[in-house]
Amino acid sequence: MIRSPAELAGLIEARSGAEVLGLDVEGDGFFRYRSRLCTLQIGDAASVDVVDTLAIEDLSAMARLLGPEGPVKIVHDVSFDNKMLASRGLPLGNVFDTSVAARFLGEPNTGLAALLAARFDVKLDKKYQRADWGARPLTDDQLAYLAADVVHLPELARQLREAAAAVDILEEIDEETRYAMDRALDPEVERAPWTRIKNARELSGQALAVLVALADVREEAARDEDVPPFRITSNAVLFEAARRHPRRVADLRRIRGLSALSDAALSAALEAAERDGPPSAEPSEPPPPPEVRAERKAREKRLGQWRTEEAKARRVDLQVVLPGHCLRDLAGMTAPDLEKIAATPGLGAKRLAKYGERLLETLRAADAAA
Repeated sequence: MIRSPAELAGLIEARSGAEVLGLDVEGDGFFRYRSRLCTLQIGDAASVDVVDTLAIEDLSAMARLLGPEGPVKIVHDVSFDNKMLASRGLPLGNVFDTSVAARFLGEPNTGLAALLAARFDVKLDKKYQRADWGARPLTDDQLAYLAADVVHLPELARQLREAAAAVDILEEIDEETRYAMDRALDPEVERAPWTRIKNARELSGQALAVLVALADVREEAARDEDVPPFRITSNAVLFEAARRHPRRVADLRRIRGLSALSDAALSAALEAAERDGPPSAEPSEPPPPPEVRAERKAREKRLGQWRTEEAKARRVDLQVVLPGHCLRDLAGMTAPDLEKIAATPGLGAKRLAKYGERLLETLRAADAAA
């Protein structure tokens, strides 16, 4: 395990001449309020290095390997990797995502375990899937688990790239990978804690007010203790507590699962619920008028029909022709023209050249028929 700046420098020097490297990272979001980058695994079929990213304060030298000028990095589902690396100020570029490639090739199961089992008869051990990667020391079994996710990535990528080249979809895979990387770094939209609770809107009046207040005190406790909110108490417990219309702390103490919240916290929640009442039922933004919704629906239908026909003609997956996020963006476009279509995130130069005029025609035809 790489635990010092000197060892890290040796790794970088040894790996900098590689053409392709498998890459994976682990965080501790299952155990912390804010996930930390705990380990970084990088290597090939011959060997994998595991970097203890908690032990090394300055990881900036890794930019030589991880950035766009470094070797091709093979990852599986780049979004998490990019987000975690960015949390330590590390760039990521020159990436091939086997998850995107498998999806665009129409693989029935695109998880890494399924792909390795199907292609290499390799069974990944899931024993440490929910391990606390922030705990130290890591055992030999844990280090072997970390390496196992990386060692087969270069060969998996080679096979997927070969299959993608045969149907001329490499550029689309690269475009979608860049899109996923960009979206991973989008600022997170702040949401009130209660809105993350399933079926919260089934409650109303004072019951909803209690749910809002309990979710707030749980969030505060989780932040103070540096644990995920679910480790304080579950959403289901909060929902049940609010549903019972509690008036006193004693009422809440009759409900199992609230022991991690102090009497003071529960009392504060009940006081806040009484003082503030339920949140407004009005959405923050009014819904679009019926004619706009109808226009969007008509566009989505036309684009979907065209996409299906084109994918069938090319014998490729629907996402190759037009990813779902592009379809939705195009359907919601005001006064579409080629310039706006070209600016659609994730569409890319190849699709624009191949389909730009057709997309514009399809949108205008949908509008004319609406």
